[in-house]
Amino acid sequence: MALYLDEVWLKDPSPERMKEFVRLIGAAAKSPASIGAPAEVRFVGGPWASNEEPKVIFLVDIPNHTPTFQIFGKMVSSGLVEKRRLTPIVEWSEVEKMANQL
Repeated sequence: MALYLDEVWLKDPSPERMKEFVRLIGAAAKSPASIGAPAEVRFVGGPWASNEEPKVIFLVDIPNHTPTFQIFGKMVSSGLVEKRRLTPIVEWSEVEKMANQL
């Protein structure tokens, strides 16, 4: 499993754009393929909303994140999304294994 912490910032938090963003993220959470994600992309956790900025956070299993560029590129060019940060993450047991090798 290739886990990522996925953070997506809403560009314009006006009421209409917020509603559009919430609909889009809600649809993606139910079925990533519904927004054009490859079939192997899977939500593992979330979505959650930031309490400090117009951002949604979720955990995803993305075996190959390259195809997701198309989806987010279109969201950015449409003015809906400001930016995305995709951070690869590992289970804590992997950190412990690494620490034991030091």
